[in-house]
Amino acid sequence: MKLAERLSKSPYFFKGSHSLFFDWFLKLVFSKKVNKGEFIIEAGDICDKLYYIEKGLVRIYRLEGEKEITTWFTKEGDFVTTVNSFHYGHPSKEYFEAIEDSVIYYINKKSYLYLVELSTNFAKFSIHELFNNLCEYQNQCEFLRTLSAPDRLKYIEEEYPYLLKRVKNKYLSSFLNIETTYLSKLLNQKIQENE
Repeated sequence: MKLAERLSKSPYFFKGSHSLFFDWFLKLVFSKKVNKGEFIIEAGDICDKLYYIEKGLVRIYRLEGEKEITTWFTKEGDFVTTVNSFHYGHPSKEYFEAIEDSVIYYINKKSYLYLVELSTNFAKFSIHELFNNLCEYQNQCEFLRTLSAPDRLKYIEEEYPYLLKRVKNKYLSSFLNIETTYLSKLLNQKIQENE
């Protein structure tokens, strides 16, 4: 979904009533094509941008020694940034890697803050999105910490079915914190149960 369309469908903007704001907004936002395997952010970068995924899928991960630990996936329609870097200016600890050919929009922090001050409705929209992401983070923390591996997979199947179709098992097993062979076994059991 195009970014302007995503904003205009929000309850904080009414069709036609914010055309001046959208004119300003579109002058401050840029789009970029990112090929599969390319990075949007790498560990050590200072991330001063807020991203919107118009098309594609991005894996977020960090390194623990040589091991990649997947922390989340972001898809079309999602806003994403590395929060500590964007807010505090700390170097990112994460990598954002396109795992599908993607189209992203981005706005730098200075322009974003300008828009927040310019438009109360944009500020409300931003707070709403922030709370959506905080709720998402809390849900992830709860299911990753409290559920057994089979229940974590069931949760993914119910809440994020696109991950089972679009993400390689090695990335999904890293996110679920289980061995890839065990994930394959669980997925095969699901297939047999459904036959």
